[in-house]
Amino acid sequence: FREALRLYPPVPMMVREAACPAEFRGRTVEAGAQVVVSPWYLGRHEALWSDPDAFCPARWQTPEGREAARDGFIPFSAGPRVCPGAGFAMVEGPLLLAMIARALQVSPVPGREPVPQAQLTVRARDGIWLRVQARAR
Repeated sequence: FREALRLYPPVPMMVREAACPAEFRGRTVEAGAQVVVSPWYLGRHEALWSDPDAFCPARWQTPEGREAARDGFIPFSAGPRVCPGAGFAMVEGPLLLAMIARALQVSPVPGREPVPQAQLTVRARDGIWLRVQARAR
């Protein structure tokens, strides 16, 4: 679930206002300046993640993956403006996926690969087409 959120965070960019002057990567940020933070970009940053465009859930079990997560995994923002539903989502998401995988066989429809589109939230441009079949009991 974390790997999917790393590559496809719910909100691709956030705007924050600097509460006080600060120095950031050699640049002065004045109080009141707007700063754009991109979980989409951080999740694909080569300085943080090895093979950043690959879907690799096992990366979260490595020391490098855990370190990268501390520096660049903010699908729900961070600090005082973190999404209030983040904890719920991190429990509910894997639980729902497990329940779906237990009852249903889900596979992509050939030729209908989803194309991410950034709006307020990340969505598939033409929807997500899946073939869904009940598993034999």
